[in-house]
Amino acid sequence: MDHTAQDPMKMVQTVLRNIRDGERAPCYLLYGDEDYLIKDLLHQIIDIILPGDEKNLNLFWMDGTVTDIEAICESILTPPLMPGNKVVVVNKTSLLSSQSSLPDVVNEILETIETEPQRAAKVFGTFLQMVGWSLEDLQDGGWEKISDNDWRKLIGEAGSTNRDKWLPKIIDISGRFRIEARKKPDDTERFETVLKKGFPDSNYLILTADFVDKRKKIVGSIADVGVVIHLSKEKRTEKQRNTLLHAATDMLQREGKTLSPGAIKALGRKTGFSLRESMGELEKLITYTGDKDCIDEEDIESITRKTKEDSIFDLTSALVDKNLERALFSFRDLLDQGLHHLMILTMIAREIRNLLQGKLIVQAGILSAFHHQMDFKTFQHSVYPQIKKIGTQRGKKNQTLSSQHPYVIFNALKNADRFSFDELVRYLEYLSDIDLTLKTTGKDPKLAIERLIIEMCQ
Repeated sequence: MDHTAQDPMKMVQTVLRNIRDGERAPCYLLYGDEDYLIKDLLHQIIDIILPGDEKNLNLFWMDGTVTDIEAICESILTPPLMPGNKVVVVNKTSLLSSQSSLPDVVNEILETIETEPQRAAKVFGTFLQMVGWSLEDLQDGGWEKISDNDWRKLIGEAGSTNRDKWLPKIIDISGRFRIEARKKPDDTERFETVLKKGFPDSNYLILTADFVDKRKKIVGSIADVGVVIHLSKEKRTEKQRNTLLHAATDMLQREGKTLSPGAIKALGRKTGFSLRESMGELEKLITYTGDKDCIDEEDIESITRKTKEDSIFDLTSALVDKNLERALFSFRDLLDQGLHHLMILTMIAREIRNLLQGKLIVQAGILSAFHHQMDFKTFQHSVYPQIKKIGTQRGKKNQTLSSQHPYVIFNALKNADRFSFDELVRYLEYLSDIDLTLKTTGKDPKLAIERLIIEMCQ
């Protein structure tokens, strides 16, 4: 069943309602460039089919860029380890694309190369696989050996204009991210046979993909036995607004919150109705509004302003989450706002020191009431008084973590568990080396700090 012609949010709700009602297909294909909706739908489907602890043993996750067809078939035909349902996820598969998709692939690279370099590099890896090239073939000026005529024969006019500007750039970015062209997909005949014969009733296959050639036989086979869902970024503002409203309402309902009538419009003005950015801001709003049930325009105006302070928060939180794409975007946003690179370096160093002190405090065992699943409200009542007492004992000139805002301390204690002690010490040494280098040499500060960010997010 192909749902690609429907309204995106209605399509998502219909599919989820059918699954909850027991009308389940053995195979689901989710594809398109609206990453947030695809990821959210994927996890909602998994949560319905595998509730609670069933995911621990009966969820099997495969990297679609490297998994071969035989491995997929073997997994989907094997009964679950424990009684109940089994879900096999093949994420970001390239089995369903073809060279006719190349113009779309190149356009995706062009649209994301500045704002989402990591995504652009991953898409470029798909491009290399589809055309049969390796990154090494194109590095060190190798791309110049491909004539304009050969380029047009291969992918049409897509990306032909200014190829000498964007192609060397994406080659360099891909090298920094260590992107490799995966082997070409195996023949899909075996997969088609398994789809037609069917697999155990309790087994479900979910595939996600960026690019799909609907003319491929395998795509038709999936549509015959399963459900195909295309989720792409809306181009018209009204449709974008409706998509954002539905997605935001769904997220807020799960958190027990609502949006005031003017809030969604205010959020859209700040983010351009970009779904990914809007939902990221909404997650931040849910945290900052605490026990408040309704998020209003005033909350949005105070939290989603693109000030230097907001961008610094975005950068440090992205580093803690090891979200490279968001970290690089936030770093460049700070540069665009005119913040000096040494100040940015200082902010990163402060975050690392906070994490290191947080780790030492937790390891010392002096906060008996603290645990990493604790919420901020509980922390304020049961843990912060202990920390405040420690800070008082150290005197008025205390500049350690204990002297900072309770929310900063709370995050440092919770997030310190994501890093080892040796990691944090190494990052501080790296920061010191960069600081000295930037003050004594003519090296490009933007490139130096980007390398630091990449190192921390790997």
